[in-house]
Order: sequence, then C-alpha cells, then structure tokens
Amino acid sequence: MAPAVPTRPYRDFMTPALHRRFMSASLYTYGLCYLIAIWMGKWDSSVLWSLIPFSSVGIRSLLLFIPALSIYVLRVSQWHVGRRNTARPVETFLTFAFRKNTLATLAIYSFSAWFYSEIYIWSQPRSARLDFTDHGKLYERIKLNERPLYLRYLFIFLSVVQTVIHLWNDYDNIEVPGLRPKQERKDGESSPTAKAKAIHDRLLQKLWQIVPRAFATMLSTYGVGSVVYFLGLRWVLWQWHYWGARFLVSLAKTSKPTGLPPFFTLSAMFVAEGTLLALLWEFANSTFDIYISEEPLKKDKPITSESKDPNGSLLNGLKSKKQQVNNIALWELAMITDRFDDRRKSIYGDLDRKKGPTCKQVTELCLAEINHITKRIEDASLGAHKSHENGKPTRASPVELVSRISQPLRQDQVAAPEPLPTTRMGRIEWKTSQIARAHSSPQNAADSKAREYLKKGQVQLNEGARQAESLWTVYKTKLVASPLGWPWRSCVRRHANAVINGTPYSRQSAIMNAITSLTNLTVASLKEDEYGQFNGQVPEIIRTFSLAIKKIETYMQGLDVHWTDLDCLARQDTERKKIPEVQAVLESLKEGLEKILRAFNEYLSNMGMSRQEILEAKKLVTRETPHMVEANRGAA
Repeated sequence: MAPAVPTRPYRDFMTPALHRRFMSASLYTYGLCYLIAIWMGKWDSSVLWSLIPFSSVGIRSLLLFIPALSIYVLRVSQWHVGRRNTARPVETFLTFAFRKNTLATLAIYSFSAWFYSEIYIWSQPRSARLDFTDHGKLYERIKLNERPLYLRYLFIFLSVVQTVIHLWNDYDNIEVPGLRPKQERKDGESSPTAKAKAIHDRLLQKLWQIVPRAFATMLSTYGVGSVVYFLGLRWVLWQWHYWGARFLVSLAKTSKPTGLPPFFTLSAMFVAEGTLLALLWEFANSTFDIYISEEPLKKDKPITSESKDPNGSLLNGLKSKKQQVNNIALWELAMITDRFDDRRKSIYGDLDRKKGPTCKQVTELCLAEINHITKRIEDASLGAHKSHENGKPTRASPVELVSRISQPLRQDQVAAPEPLPTTRMGRIEWKTSQIARAHSSPQNAADSKAREYLKKGQVQLNEGARQAESLWTVYKTKLVASPLGWPWRSCVRRHANAVINGTPYSRQSAIMNAITSLTNLTVASLKEDEYGQFNGQVPEIIRTFSLAIKKIETYMQGLDVHWTDLDCLARQDTERKKIPEVQAVLESLKEGLEKILRAFNEYLSNMGMSRQEILEAKKLVTRETPHMVEANRGAA
C-alpha cells in the first residue's frame, strides 16, 4: 500500500549518489595533480620539503586541480546515455557541431589549458627565461619576451585538439549496460571490497591506455601548432600581445618578435608539460566514466530503498522526461527485478495508487519503450514508400452530377471531306493539286542529306551522354571511397540503429532493461503475485514482444544496402545486415518471449490468447539445431 507521505523525486536519490562518485573520482585525480605539482617544483632545495603537502607543493597541487575540476564540471553538465545515432557522418556534424555545448566544451578546455600554463610558467625559475619581459644587458631597453607567448599558444592549441578529440569520440557518453534476465553473478561480486578492487584495476588498465594517447595528442599539437604559428599566426599574435603589453610596460611603439632561443629547451618544456596536461584531461574523463557508470546502488541496495515510498520514487524516475534520469531508473528497475526479491514482491503488492497499481504502471512504461521500436519502424517504412513513388499524381476523374443529355463533342475532323469534281478538267486539276501537295508537304521538304546529318548527330549525342555518365559514375565512386567522401557515405548500421534504437542518442540500454524488467516480473508473478493482478497483462506483453520481433526482422530483411556503404559491401552477403546493436535487442526480445512462453504455456489459452497467436509467438523464438538445419536443406 502506498504511504500517505509525499513521494520524493527520483533525483533526490540519484543526485547524492552521483556526488559521492564524483568525490571518489576527484580523489584519484587530485593524486595525479599532486604528482604533477612535485614534478613542477624546484629540486635544488630539500627533497623532503619538495614532497610535503603543506609546502608550496600542496598549494600548487590545489591550483592544478582547478583545470581538472573544470573538466568535471563540463562532464557533469553534458553527460548523456547512449551513442549518437545519425544516418551519415555529415548529419552527425550538422546536428551536434553548432550547439552551445560544443562552444562550452572549447571554452572550458581553453580555460583549463590557460590556467595550467600560467601555473607552470610562474612556477619556473628565472633561468627558464619565461619572464614577461627580457631585460637584456644594462644598456639595452626592456624587450617583450616571445618565449612565454609561444608556450601559451601551444597550450591553447592543445586545448583545441583535445576539444576535437572529445567531440569526435563523444566523451560525454556514459555507457549504461542493458541487462539480460537472471544474470549469473559470482559470490562476492557486489561486496564493497570487490567493487573498490574492480575500480582500481580498471583505472590502472585505463592509465596504460591513456599515457600513449596523451603523448600522441601532444606530438600532433606540437607539429601542427608550430607550423600554423610560424606560417601565419606569429605576427598577428605578436601584434596583439605587444599592443596589450604597452599599457603595462614601457616599450617602443613598434617591435618585431624577439625570437625563441634556446628553442630546444622551450620545446622540451612543452613536450613534458603538454603530455602531462593531456594525461590529466584523459585521466579526469576516465575516472568520471568509471564512477558515473557504477550500478545505482547504495550499501548494496537500490538507491530508492531509503525512500519512505520506494516504488513511488522509482516511478517518478521512470516517468522522467530527462534522458539521464529515465535511463538510470530503468537500470535500477531491471536490477530490482533480477536481484532483489523483496523489492520485486513489493511491486506486485503496491495496489493503492492514483494512476493504478505499481505493476501496471511499470508494465505500461516498459511496454512504451518497446512500442516505440514498432512506431519508428512504421515511420521509416512509410518514408521509404513515399520516396520510391515516381511520376506525377494522377488526377481523379470528374464525377458527373447531372446525367448526360447529348453526345460529347467530337475530337476528330469536324468538317466534311471536299466533294470530288464531276467534269474532266476539274478532275485533272484536282489530281494535279494532290500531286503538288504531296511533294510540297513538310515531311518531304527537308533534304535527305540534312536528315542523314541529323541522325548521325543524334547518335553521337547519345554516345557522348553515355560516356559522360560512365565517367561520372567512376569518379563518383572514387570520391566516395576517398577520405573526402567519407562524411557522405550511407551506412546500413547507422540507419538500422537510428530506426531500432532511436535518435539522437541510442535507447538500446533502456530498451533492453525494459525487456528484462518485463520478463522477470512476468515469470516471477506465478509465485509472487499474491493478488493475481499481473496475469491480465501477460497477453499484451506477449503480443508486444511478438510484434516487435516481427517488425525488426521484416525491416532488416527489406533494408537495402546503399552503393556508398563501402564497408558493408566489402563483407559477405550473409554478414551485411548483421548489426550487433540490433541483434542484441532482437535476442533480448526473443529470450524474454521464450521465458514467458515457457512459464505460461498451459495458461495462455485461458488468458484470452488464440491458438494462432500462441503458435506464431512460439515460431518466433524457435531455434533450429544444426541437425534440423541440415534436414531442412536436404528436404529442399
């Protein structure tokens, strides 16, 4: 029975859980900042003093944590669940490149790089020659130093490269798993010690992967950035820098760049610090991914267990329009139906709610995820049908409201033929005029030589058109096969994912968790549904699963491979339409339907399902053994 107290929103439990994970990820990142701070320090003093957290190293590590914290702020504000789904790469660019989030990503990475560079420059001794000005000799005028300008430029350019990497690889995506019914778990898998060890192992594994990636990012930045600097931006940046410095330091009206000697030492600085900064960014992103993608549990229980109305809070999450909240709530529901027997039983017994029993509301919300697949397939099939229609629309014949009272007007010759002459002279004149008319007709007026030239010209024109079309086909194929044509390639995998799993972000995990939740609730209802309220929803669940399976299989069979899909065309015919993401959803549907049919096989006839519906559902989940396949081939 639902309690009388107001139901707390789902975010009241999800947000604190994310905050705890955020703090855990921050501790690992702060440890890396502390090591970088030690590296930046001066080693001419006591080694022990250089390692004490309460010395300048501690202050420097706190300052270095600000660039990492800015990345965490970026990730918290922009994270989403599910990969991007578009038909072509160019559509991905047009959809996601010109958004506020893209500009925010560039701005935050630029701030992080600038702040890091300032910490490094101000931490270096005078011997590094990174001061704002170069005093030179006693008799020389103060000159503006170009070395820190170049170093700051490289760090900002590094932020641009990292922004491209971030957007290209969609770092904002958090992988939420799609559970399968009744997954087997090892003993102690969910203990706090086992979780901490698993996270520690994942971080070490990630660290070995991101170190070479950070070094490669730095190298590409140094190479491309230096070329851009010396070939185009050096004078522009110097003029801006010099104009602003004149308000702070007494300088000449004009000046040329002072140069970067010793250049090798300056390059070594960026090689080391650029790699560390890229490593800090990658490590912050990795720790965020690992901790935020943890299971929605607190003390080995679902996060809504602390609510006075756990099922009500969970329903609020399932009904949320925010994609992140809805995905996490479906994940928790799948875990509850799979692992936590007491919470699963409470779903059957929670009957007194305004909008219906909890089990009914949960079923409707989960079925909606599956029905969306069917709706997307129908919309895609309707769009494909319209695109294949050729010719102009035919006009409907007019309807005769009044009966016809006369014959329609004649469309042939109305005037009567000219009467033949009766006299001999008249007949001669008539015959002569007929001969003259025949030889002076427009069909015979053209010269035979002109007709021959016209015929040859038409043949040559047709031949030229065929050759031009053939050349265009060859060049078009080469263009699509080149890197320049890659953004415009149409891909079967992209089309299928967009239709089956939704856009702009994939709903695959939400769909699979909804299927798992319905399967577990249906099968367990035989023993745990004391009031028998859930049985009335079983036929609808079976019909929805069956329809979705048939729609997906029919759509995949009728899906055409576009001529620009070179990756798909390079594979064998039997492998072209095997899309892993679609196969995962289809297998989950079949597995769930099979479990439900086995559990309710003897009851389905009395639950309102016809014999034809039951047979069709069973055919959808029938798996042929190798012997059956060979027997069918022999019979054929």
